[in-house]
Amino acid sequence: MSDTAARRADIDAKQEVLAGILRDLGCEAAILLVPAHIAWFTGGMSLRGLYAEAERPGVWSNGRTRWLVCGNADTQRLFDEELDGLGFMLKEWPWAGGRAQLLGDLVAGKKVASDRPFPNMPLLVDRLRPELRPLYPSDREQLRDLGRVVAHALEATARGLSRGDTEQEVAGQLAHRVFHHGAEVHSVSVAADDRGAKFRRSGFSGAPVDTRCTLQLTAVRGGLHVTASRTVCFGQPDDGFRAAYEAASKLAAVFRSASKPAGTVTTAVESGYQLLKNSPFEHEWRLSTAGYGTGWVAADELRRAAHDEPFVDRQPIVWQPRVQAAAVVDTVVVGPYGADAMTTPDGWPYKRVSIAGRAYDVPEVLVRS
Repeated sequence: MSDTAARRADIDAKQEVLAGILRDLGCEAAILLVPAHIAWFTGGMSLRGLYAEAERPGVWSNGRTRWLVCGNADTQRLFDEELDGLGFMLKEWPWAGGRAQLLGDLVAGKKVASDRPFPNMPLLVDRLRPELRPLYPSDREQLRDLGRVVAHALEATARGLSRGDTEQEVAGQLAHRVFHHGAEVHSVSVAADDRGAKFRRSGFSGAPVDTRCTLQLTAVRGGLHVTASRTVCFGQPDDGFRAAYEAASKLAAVFRSASKPAGTVTTAVESGYQLLKNSPFEHEWRLSTAGYGTGWVAADELRRAAHDEPFVDRQPIVWQPRVQAAAVVDTVVVGPYGADAMTTPDGWPYKRVSIAGRAYDVPEVLVRS
């Protein structure tokens, strides 16, 4: 099956899901305007250029057929480069007239559901949110390919950066490699030396790299997000950092082993806590979030108001165990026997950690002279 045929089959399946939601709500059609929902439904349609919020395209479906709803400035590119062969028809507005008039005409006299709040229209958000979690086959291949891009960008940048480079310069090198592969940067953190111990979301600054550097990248392509990190050290790490990184590596393996259907963030963290109990790092878990759902959104909270949402099969998760200045961050996909890593090391040192009879390859520190 070609890539287009596989993607179209997945879109057909998603349309069936939407049809079931419409039947439950007693609605004739749905309008999707939230970018994550549109990316999910279309299997990764990407927008290019500068948009005002009211100019952004949408998707209209009655559960049997589907239309792209967009302005005339976008129609040609979206059909040529994003939706060719995927079974979409067109509802178009002239740029000078605006989207509101077309949306008003579409919903007039009909019971329509929407993923944005409009008067007298049922909201789809709560019904769609769980549907975005499991990846369809073509989505998973796109995520895996993006994972290779993210791993390559991190590893190539870490191999090439020089002592004295600033965090800002390293961030620029990362971004260049991401754009070179047709992806975009969602967020970058570059932590020189011990700055990551003080700031768990460090971003990047003008601080120069002296002894070591931890690079973390979230990239997006086709609506899908992947996050990972890598750490490089000039000379052997000191004993304190080595111990912290060892602990973070073990946590990474524990979290991956917990990435099974019906698992939760809490069960993963509790297992990790047992690992760190009575060690110098036993309270580190309190200082930052262990992980998020990811995929069509960069970071989706899976624990809200002390309530856990169970993992589902084929759900992508980004785990980010942090111990002092050490971080071991990777994107995985939930499976019946534990996580399937999307950002595996490629020619990069790794540690094989076994949990409950399964081995997990966790990125190591690259030591450079």
